[in-house]
Amino acid sequence: MDGDSHMTQGSLTLLLSDVDRHLPNQADWPAMPALQTLLSKGRREPLPTDLTSCLFDLFHLQAEAGRDRPVAALGALGEGLDATGGWWLRADPVHMVADRDQLYLSACNALEVTRREADELVAELNRLYADDGWQFIAATPEHWYLRLPRPLAMRTVPTAVAMGRRVGEVLPQGEDALVWQRTMTEIQMLLHASPVNARRSEQGLLAVNSLWFWGGGELPAASASGWDRVVADDPLALGLARRYGLAAENPTSISLAAVTGEGRVLWQANLESMERAEQELFAPLLAMLRAGELTELVIALPAIGLWQIDRAALRRWWRRRRPLSSLLRVSG
Repeated sequence: MDGDSHMTQGSLTLLLSDVDRHLPNQADWPAMPALQTLLSKGRREPLPTDLTSCLFDLFHLQAEAGRDRPVAALGALGEGLDATGGWWLRADPVHMVADRDQLYLSACNALEVTRREADELVAELNRLYADDGWQFIAATPEHWYLRLPRPLAMRTVPTAVAMGRRVGEVLPQGEDALVWQRTMTEIQMLLHASPVNARRSEQGLLAVNSLWFWGGGELPAASASGWDRVVADDPLALGLARRYGLAAENPTSISLAAVTGEGRVLWQANLESMERAEQELFAPLLAMLRAGELTELVIALPAIGLWQIDRAALRRWWRRRRPLSSLLRVSG
């Protein structure tokens, strides 16, 4: 039996997104001895390339063949909407730009749509499709959803993946795809004629000239998740927690020490600053492992890897601390 078995049995999985955004600037990173120690001692496994896939894998949710993962329904739930009925799509406000004979998707979050503009555009869309039983909802000015009365047989491409690519390469595919592409054209015509976009044009702002639909589905059946608590600010992570009946907290309002007791905790956060992450996450977690306040730590970095570290791993003296440039190398 392990000599630490009398200590707390807390297990924390730290899921950090946006790490790949910092990789090109490694020369400017601060000293990060705690992160280097943790990754050098841990056992590395591959991890999917995006936060969405990582979250679904961590909750053991598989996509049906030819269907999306139900990102929209779970995201709507995570943003406080009643997602228990209907079939949901994300409906991201975007700007499409023409270049020669091609359309490209651009300027999603950079559109800076106001709350008033989002509400006006959604109201116009709901008037157009009221007889079809459709409901557009702007949970935030940037996050829009569409609730449909029946499912669609198609596979979509997330906005983040489609951004900057030729639209023709990333349009929905499947049995209902052609019909839905005509709907997208109809919506573009409505948006083009909207007074909202007329005002934005007068102000020198990009028009919200299309919506990008993705992540279709209904809420999945809830079963055992394997988690006891979730700490997150991402709508999908919060939606998964709520669907599985788990306690969910925001990372800005809770401390590491408050969630590292008994049970398995999933902590999802965006990596905004390497220096802050070292001081506020990696150094305290390393100290907790050494003190027995935490039994196991899993560091999950989408597109890079997943590391499992426990107190026994810290005693592997032969695994010396390595440079982050080699530890965070993305495998081909």
